Amino acid sequence: MTPGESKPLGTPEPEESEAEGVAGEWVAGDGDDAFVPPGWVGYDTLLAVVAFVVLFRFWGLGPAIGAITVVSVLSGFLRVRAGVGVGKLLPLVTVCVIARGVVGIITDNDDIYFGIGIGYKFAIAGALVLSAPLKLNPAVDLVARTLGLSAAMREHEEYRSAVDRIVVVFGVLLGLAAGFDIWFLGVTDPDEYVLFRYLINWPLYVAFTALSLTFLSRRLGRIPGFPGIMNLVEQQAEARTSARKRR
Repeated sequence: MTPGESKPLGTPEPEESEAEGVAGEWVAGDGDDAFVPPGWVGYDTLLAVVAFVVLFRFWGLGPAIGAITVVSVLSGFLRVRAGVGVGKLLPLVTVCVIARGVVGIITDNDDIYFGIGIGYKFAIAGALVLSAPLKLNPAVDLVARTLGLSAAMREHEEYRSAVDRIVVVFGVLLGLAAGFDIWFLGVTDPDEYVLFRYLINWPLYVAFTALSLTFLSRRLGRIPGFPGIMNLVEQQAEARTSARKRR
């Protein structure tokens, strides 16, 4: 078509293809959908630990299991309402948590109660390891939302393959942690098991997150124009601050 000619009626307007961004340079997100977790996220886990330890010391195993079960179920509902956590799997997770608590209270046996939890951990570890080859990785969207990635970048092969590897490694580590729990449960009292497992796991998860971000940064660095992982984290922190002020 020469300059000055009009397009035939009905000819669709050309659209910019997201696939171009996927195959080429970095496509920045607009930050409008910044993921803003509530300030209490993280403290709910600590509250569950404290509730179990205190009630176990003063009233025994049954009330302690009841307290940690109630806190865990409430936390799950509040997290999902805030856009954090298991989403559509909430009913299944809730049933599992309640069933475990009921069995623990009825049997009044810490080995059975914690053994069920260890079994859940092994199951989750196996599901995470299998999620990547089955293209069912639950972390792909969560990580993208947390970093404020554009729709094009969420489909980029470098990003998806990196997150797949991270989740597989996390699944393996979770399986190893479950194996450690079996041993640790046999050498500690229930309150010590809950408390020290939390104190051990927290720094390990922080270290894993830091290493995962480093690996993800190196992989995304292969995309021309990638601004760096810390730049993305800072942008999202600013976007979350602005979003909280608007609420």
